[in-house]
Amino acid sequence: MTDNTKDRAAAIRTWLMKAPRPSALRVYSTDGKEYDVELREGAAWSETAINVAALLPQRIEASSKEGKLLRAVIVDTLVEKEEAAAAQQAASFAAMQSTDPETQRMICFATLLEKAHERATEAIRETVTQAFAMQRDISESLAQQAATERAQANELTVAIRNLLVQQAQEAFDQTSEQAAPALTLEGIAQQFMQGKALADAQNGAPAAAAAKPNGKH
Repeated sequence: MTDNTKDRAAAIRTWLMKAPRPSALRVYSTDGKEYDVELREGAAWSETAINVAALLPQRIEASSKEGKLLRAVIVDTLVEKEEAAAAQQAASFAAMQSTDPETQRMICFATLLEKAHERATEAIRETVTQAFAMQRDISESLAQQAATERAQANELTVAIRNLLVQQAQEAFDQTSEQAAPALTLEGIAQQFMQGKALADAQNGAPAAAAAKPNGKH
């Protein structure tokens, strides 16, 4: 393993062990390939970091068990940051060995203050990342809910329209049946007999009137 690979593995290990610790990684390599790495329980972080470094990563994304993005990092930036921190730590240690106790205390205080600032900055960055991820999930959930409600409203509109059409058709059929009853042979015969009887009655009325005596002899 080359010194560059060792530095990358060490920087990746430090990054992986930050809270919250991930359950899966997505690695974007310098040759354009993408790798999904599942972190096994009980596996050493140093071993995982070495395996990830062997993929020549350019960018790494860390995700939780639920698949939510926890954080992401550019590996070159991460390595440069770790190297600068190591160099500063070495310089601070050398200064503390060669100066008076008061200066050593000042250096120690400055070092602790810088580390606290870095941790606070990292915590803010992770909080912002999680907030954006939560906002994206909420937006997707609201969009899906709106689409579902819109589909239900369309189905209800179609059902109401079909019901109105059915009721109108039933009312029309009922009116047609009452206005024009269906013709049958029995009905036709009955109407014929009623018409014939009416005609006979009309023809018989004048004959009867002519045959009736008027009372004169």
